[in-house]
Parts: sequence; structure tokens; C-alpha cells
Amino acid sequence: MDKFLRRKDSSSRIDDEEPSTSVTKNLKKVVKRKYDEDYIKYGLSWCCDKTALRPRCIICGDQLSNESMVPSKLKRHLYLSHPSCANKDKQYFKRCLEQNKK
Repeated sequence: MDKFLRRKDSSSRIDDEEPSTSVTKNLKKVVKRKYDEDYIKYGLSWCCDKTALRPRCIICGDQLSNESMVPSKLKRHLYLSHPSCANKDKQYFKRCLEQNKK
């Protein structure tokens, strides 16, 4: 029973050592995705933000977040927001992009 009640000797720890905290364990790695030219097939182009390139929908002009630069989320935006344009090819979106730039 004594072995369960004994506590570790706190004097064995060096004063310079800091105890580990749960805050450092819970930090997530931040992933910065970059724009890829293949995103044009989802109807998205890039726009220049002060910090990074972000995707912008060619059809509606919505600027999407960096976290949404996953092909599945880009595809979901196209199918839910613009179902009439969901089956269009790359050339259609390139033409739309050129018309928007003019």
C-alpha cells in the first residue's frame, strides 16, 4: 500500500527545467496551400492578397479561404453554387476568365 501512496521527490527535478504543459502538445501545424493551375477546371482562378494567393471563383467572384484550397472543397463549391456550370470543361472557364479580365 505504501508504494501507491509515495510521491515522487520534487527535489530531483532541476530548477532550470520547465514542466511540459498541455498547451505545447495541442498546437496544430498550420498548412499553407498554394494555388495550382489545375484549379481552373473547378472554375477558380487566383487573386492576389497581401499575404498569399487565394482562390477566387470565376463565375460569382467569391474569394475563398486558404483552408478551402482542397480539390474536394473546390469541387463542392462548383457543384453547389453553380450546378449549371459543373459539367463545363477547362476551355469554358478560361474563356470566362479572359472575359472577366477585359
